[in-house]
Amino acid sequence: MRIAFFTSLAPIRSAISDIGEGLAIGMASLGHTVDLVIDDNYTPDNPVIVEQFEIYDYHQFESRADTYDAIFYSMADHAGYHGYMLDFVHRYPGYLMLNDLTLHRCIMAATLGKGDAQAYFKELDYAYGFADMRVVDQLNTSLANFVILDYPLFDRLVDSSKGVIVHNHHAGSHVLDKCPTAKVRRVPMPYSLPPGFPDIPLEQLRTQERARLDVVDDLVFGSFGIFVPDKHLETCLRAFAHVAQRHPQVKYILGGPAVPEYDLAGHIRDMGLEGQVILTGWLNPSEFVHTMAALDVGIHLRYPHIGGTPYTPVRLMGLDICTIVSDIEPLEEFPQGACIKVMPDEYQEDTLTTMLEYLADHPDFRKQIAHNGQEFMNRYHTAEVVAQQCIEFMQEIG
Repeated sequence: MRIAFFTSLAPIRSAISDIGEGLAIGMASLGHTVDLVIDDNYTPDNPVIVEQFEIYDYHQFESRADTYDAIFYSMADHAGYHGYMLDFVHRYPGYLMLNDLTLHRCIMAATLGKGDAQAYFKELDYAYGFADMRVVDQLNTSLANFVILDYPLFDRLVDSSKGVIVHNHHAGSHVLDKCPTAKVRRVPMPYSLPPGFPDIPLEQLRTQERARLDVVDDLVFGSFGIFVPDKHLETCLRAFAHVAQRHPQVKYILGGPAVPEYDLAGHIRDMGLEGQVILTGWLNPSEFVHTMAALDVGIHLRYPHIGGTPYTPVRLMGLDICTIVSDIEPLEEFPQGACIKVMPDEYQEDTLTTMLEYLADHPDFRKQIAHNGQEFMNRYHTAEVVAQQCIEFMQEIG
C-alpha cells in the first residue's frame, strides 16, 4: 500500500509524535510506502525520520491525494498539533486513529477559537441537535474533563471516516454508542523506542543512566510526562515521603515539565523533598527514554481521564520497569501482574504508600512485575504488531 500518514513529529512536544514515528516505521517495515503529512509551522528534527520518509506539509497534499491507497490520520485533542487535519478528514475520507476519546477542545479551538462560531455550532448541531454556548460555559468549570466526555464532538469526523482505530475497548464502545454504524477496530497503543535510539541492552542503558544521574545505589521511583493536577503528583510524593523515612537512600525523578498553573516545584519544597526529588523539565524523546531507564519503579496515576490509553505506562513497561497505574477503564486491557493497579478512590494514597513500601522491601517482586510488563508489551504492543493490525484493518475495508 501507499499511505499518506497525517501526524505530528518531533520536535512537537506530544506523545502523539512518538506514536506516529514508531507506527510509521512499523508500517514501512512491512513493505508499505508511507509519506508523512505534517503541519506547516515546524521542521522535523529526527534525522532517522527525515532520511527514511518523504515528509511534506498539508498544503501540498491535495495535488498528491489521488496517488495514495489509504489516508491515515493520527488525531488527538490538541488543535495546535492536530487541528490542521480536521478539514482533510471530511474532504479526503480515510482511517481515523483516535488517540483521545474526545476531540472537543481541538475542534473548539480550531473554530470558535479562531472566531468562526458558526463552524463550532455546526459541529454541535450535527452531534447533539443544539447550537449554543452551554457546553463552552461548562468547559470553564472544574468539571471540564467530565463535560468533554459527555460531549466528545467526534461524531462528524467519525461519520466521515472509512474506519476508526482506538487503543482500548472502553474508547471503542463510546465511539459506537455515538456512531453505531462506524467501523471501529481496537488496536493496542504501539510501543517503540525513539528512532535512532542506541541499540544497547536495557541493563547496560540502566547502568549508564543511573551513573549519569548519580543514583547508582538509590532506589529510584519516578513519574514521566507533562505534569497536570490530574496526575496526582502530590499523592505520589506524599507516598514516597513515607518510604523515604524508612529508606533514606531513595530518589524520585519527575521527568518532564509541569503546566504553568501547576506549581509542582512549590509542592516539592513544601514537603521538604528538594534533596530527594529530581525535576528535569522538558526532555526530548531520546533524553526522555534515557532518563526513564534509570527507574526501579514508575508511577503513572491519572484521574479523571479522557478515555485515551496513556502512553507513558506503555514506555515504562516496555523498558522493563515495574509500573504502577490507576485502575481506570482505558487500562482495562493491561492485566494486573503486568503492572500494579491502584484504584483512584479515597484510599488511593494509603494504597500507594503500602505498595511502595512493599516494593522497596521486595526487589524480587518488583523485578517480576517489570518482567511481566515487558513480556506483555513485546507480545501485544510492538510497533510492528500494531502496524500489521492497522494495515489489515485498512485492507479489510478497502
